Amino acid sequence: MKSRRLIFPVCGIIAFMIFMLARPAFYLDSARRGLSLYATSVLPSLFPFYFCSLLLTYMGTASVISNAFKRPVNFLYGAKKESAYILLMSMLSGYPVGASLASEMYLAGVFDGEDVKRVFAFCSTSGPVFVLATVGVAIMNDVKAGVIILCCHYLANLLNGFLYRKKRREPSPMSVMVLSNADGILSKTISTSTLSMLYVGGYIVLMGMVVDTMTLVGLDELILRAFGSEVGSHVLALLFGGVEMTRGCIAASVCFFKIPLACGIISFGGLSVILQSYTFLSKAQMKLGEVILRKLTHAVIAFLLALPFAFLTA
Repeated sequence: MKSRRLIFPVCGIIAFMIFMLARPAFYLDSARRGLSLYATSVLPSLFPFYFCSLLLTYMGTASVISNAFKRPVNFLYGAKKESAYILLMSMLSGYPVGASLASEMYLAGVFDGEDVKRVFAFCSTSGPVFVLATVGVAIMNDVKAGVIILCCHYLANLLNGFLYRKKRREPSPMSVMVLSNADGILSKTISTSTLSMLYVGGYIVLMGMVVDTMTLVGLDELILRAFGSEVGSHVLALLFGGVEMTRGCIAASVCFFKIPLACGIISFGGLSVILQSYTFLSKAQMKLGEVILRKLTHAVIAFLLALPFAFLTA
């Protein structure tokens, strides 16, 4: 049974390798574009926030913020107080900080597997820099659209947590992992954040190449012919966004429902963000299907929240 389940992934990987051998120049250019996107946009906006969030975690700041918001997160989501800190860092920093910090809490013994599943449902967001600057200004040329998308994305994230809420009592307090040696704090923060950024960059480049393969085989033209240009553009945005959210937002920018589509795509994150998150969450024994389910419900809620704005801003 296990061998049978591997047939389609193995065939897909082999086909992808054949495409790369047949069109090396095309894929070399595709990889360069992915690396350029990562190096000029994602890395500069994500790394400083990610580094600072880890540094604060290892210094014990999480305890201060967690104590201030322990009652709201416990009442609303039945979650441990440390989830308040993770939520704040995720909203400030963006993907995949929420997943990474939840994994850090698990490895430190603060969270168990069920805690991680509960917390990830409302602590997985894109950052304001990407939504406002990249999507709102650069892609849609509309600051107001970026603000609407960001607000609906964050609200949907908070509502998504209710779907996975379970009643619980706050257990006896446990200390968040704290490093006392200054050199130890900096070296661990640098090593962890650098390795995590390599994961992020690798997935961005790879998923970009997958989207380019869809274009290479003419899938976009086939969809436009089958559904017509108006409906087909929406289908393409969903298809591309299901793989890589930046490409999905670019495709959504020409659609009538561009705001709800972009909001849903960002909330889902695409396979790129899901695999980035799973890289960390797998250490907490969380299954890939559980990660996808939580991001899918987040996307549906975000789309519905943003849907009225497609008509109000038309």
